[in-house]
Amino acid sequence: MHDSDIRRLVLHPSLTRPILLWGGDRRLVIALWTLVVLLLFGTRTHPLTVSLALVLGIGGQYALIQAAKADPYWFEIYLRHVRQQPFYPAQRSAQAPPRRMPPSME
Repeated sequence: MHDSDIRRLVLHPSLTRPILLWGGDRRLVIALWTLVVLLLFGTRTHPLTVSLALVLGIGGQYALIQAAKADPYWFEIYLRHVRQQPFYPAQRSAQAPPRRMPPSME
């Protein structure tokens, strides 16, 4: 087989890159800034409320950016974990004694 016989596929980087908004997970960024806007416009305009909304927005956005830098898919993995938890219950260690069955199941 020659090099000219090998089929090569070129993937654009946008097909493999995660979908981020302002550096954080899109769903979480939208939820965060919706909460900030609700704090600003849904309550009385008070310096404490405005400062709380700004601290929450800036701090939350920074935390989402740092989490996306560590692992851009962390939120998808967490959601999958929560959704599949009923199907894969936690197990005890291999050295644990056998579980006692309820009388209705014996």
